[in-house]
Amino acid sequence: MTHSRVRKSNTKGGYLMPGLRYGSSQVVVAHDQVFVLGQTGLTLDGKGFVGEGNPAEQAENAMRNVKMLLEESGASMSDICKIIPYTTERSYRNDVYPVIAKHLEGVNPVSTGIVVKSLAKPYLDFEIDVWAILPQKMGDQHKRLSCINAKDGYLMPKLEFQNSRVIKANDNIFLQGQTGLSLNGKEFIGEGDPAIQTEQAMQNIIELLSEVGSSVEDICKITVYVTDLSYRSQVYPVIAKHLGDIAPVSTGVVVKGLAKKELAVEIDVFAYSASSKKHERYFQSKPNYLPGLNFPLSKVVKAGKSIFLQGQTGLSLETGKLIGKGDAKLQAEVAMQNVKVLLERVGSNMKDVCKVITYVKSQDTRDIVYPVIAKYLNGVYPASTGLVVESLASEELDFEIDVFAVES
Repeated sequence: MTHSRVRKSNTKGGYLMPGLRYGSSQVVVAHDQVFVLGQTGLTLDGKGFVGEGNPAEQAENAMRNVKMLLEESGASMSDICKIIPYTTERSYRNDVYPVIAKHLEGVNPVSTGIVVKSLAKPYLDFEIDVWAILPQKMGDQHKRLSCINAKDGYLMPKLEFQNSRVIKANDNIFLQGQTGLSLNGKEFIGEGDPAIQTEQAMQNIIELLSEVGSSVEDICKITVYVTDLSYRSQVYPVIAKHLGDIAPVSTGVVVKGLAKKELAVEIDVFAYSASSKKHERYFQSKPNYLPGLNFPLSKVVKAGKSIFLQGQTGLSLETGKLIGKGDAKLQAEVAMQNVKVLLERVGSNMKDVCKVITYVKSQDTRDIVYPVIAKYLNGVYPASTGLVVESLASEELDFEIDVFAVES
């Protein structure tokens, strides 16, 4: 079945990239999955902006957009499973989370909060990614477990905001981003030690998966956020110990910060409940830029109709060597060609792409790489989010793209 792409438009003449014709959708509905373009203070027509200098007003606009878009797509706020709020300063969390909590009262999503260097433009202080799932049957409810209130917890003790730690929606499994925090949200383990924080996070992940009758074998994708590039060498061996030869796809990003200064690592997990058919995992290799670590990772995983890709960069699929050092445009070209090859390997193609998240290290780089992305995704109209981060897996990488696809 063809994906439904809601409010298709392009950036030409708009607020963000007025000189580029880059097509995107506000929402993509594919099978039971609902992918939403990262929402900000931008109006839905892409020609106005609400709340410059006021993160709370930007969040209010974003959340109103989310509600409207979901309803236009045949979904609702109650279908939301996961949110990732991005802010450009940690202090802005105190402004935006009460707004999010107001709009998501009673929904109890899982949540991961990331502080980035910047968003698409300097005036953007806030952006939110939303994953929603349509129930298989009318009236069905997603399974939302380990619910806990932020109030009196470690991160935001004054905020009334109920979150789940794990959600199973049809066969899709979403986890709250896991850190050194205990599952009750009140204790922090491993201050100053990224490896100990990762150990706690992985133990949490195993426990949460078990609560919905799952295990690490169902993990399709991990996204590992660290606050310093040097932490990768401490964090990934711990992840490898727990995941063994599961071979998920992985994206590793160095961000400006997490919910608290002492948090050094946070791990996002996307899993899919396997039935009779095992997940298909292709192009297995060792992690990039971690020599000597025996940890097989896939470059593409297909689970049911969902297709998860490793974050693609200028690294060659054949040799693992970087093509285009110092040339962000060439790195983007290699990355997008990789995406095409990987999708075709599992019987898919670019038309199945539903959501892309781009990572660059400066806003100027966006002007270099987006024409390349636009060329490869011409006529596709995915939902899209663009982030500016501190670093990728290596300082020589200038661009990375995450792709979420669903078989049509």
